[in-house]
Amino acid sequence: MQKWSVLSVLVVLIVAVRAGVWGGGQASSGLPVSAEPSESSLKAEMYLETESFLSAEYSEPSDSSLEAEFDRGYWVTRPSGAGITIIGMAGRRANRDEAVRNALADAAQKAALFHGVHAESAAVLNQGAGNLDYFSDFDYRITPANGYEGYLDALDFDEDADVLEKNGVVLVRARYAGVDAAVPPYAVAVEDGVPDWTKRYTAAVPGWLAGVGHAKNKGSLQKTAQASYENALVSLLPQLSTRVGTEVVDASGARLTLNVTRSEGDLTGVMILETWLDRKTSAVWTLVVAQAVDSSE
Repeated sequence: MQKWSVLSVLVVLIVAVRAGVWGGGQASSGLPVSAEPSESSLKAEMYLETESFLSAEYSEPSDSSLEAEFDRGYWVTRPSGAGITIIGMAGRRANRDEAVRNALADAAQKAALFHGVHAESAAVLNQGAGNLDYFSDFDYRITPANGYEGYLDALDFDEDADVLEKNGVVLVRARYAGVDAAVPPYAVAVEDGVPDWTKRYTAAVPGWLAGVGHAKNKGSLQKTAQASYENALVSLLPQLSTRVGTEVVDASGARLTLNVTRSEGDLTGVMILETWLDRKTSAVWTLVVAQAVDSSE
């Protein structure tokens, strides 16, 4: 009789649970979908309670060059007037032009989300008396309303001032003009280079849905920033719609009753206001805002 390790059984359970919860569907094109559970999936940061924070106004640093922002590990991309600023990232390539194109594609994906996105998440928890009776999993889907390719030509940047290649990553600071991006009013206190919203896991931007995402080091700044951004976007969903219930799935012949929390909704006007890189751990924090789409319209 074959003996299964605890890890093997958990892997089978998680695969079966995902198949049961998601019904074997495929993600739509656009932003990549997380292929691994978020390390913070069932922690408080994934289900944020919006609370106000009042603090000193952020002061624009004297040096706002892309390299200075990189060295600080703090990118502030608040919209000012018409248009929004987007930081695109990509891994370094032997061909620099290819790396820049990849970074622009990343920026174009974010521009696409400004015009609409449907997102959904599922948190699964099973808890019992035995060692194998407890496990958790979290997964999500992000489906942009439009493909990103149509936004590439709409991005504007200065090849000298807005492109940076450093520490294995290529950054492009692109301007996406021609959209009505109202400036969300909010205040941030920065102490020793660290914005206060990273310590609270919460943010309040009047008139907007606001969310904070966090991701541990994924091996590269581009991958870590992407995961942080996706986590921030998904953190908005409980403010739109959340259902808690039980679902029965088949796991290797055994029928399991799982506690499942589902959240989903449609968003528009998605913007990254700030991104902060923890230089000690290489973790990334992202502050995003968006507007809910009225499903009754």
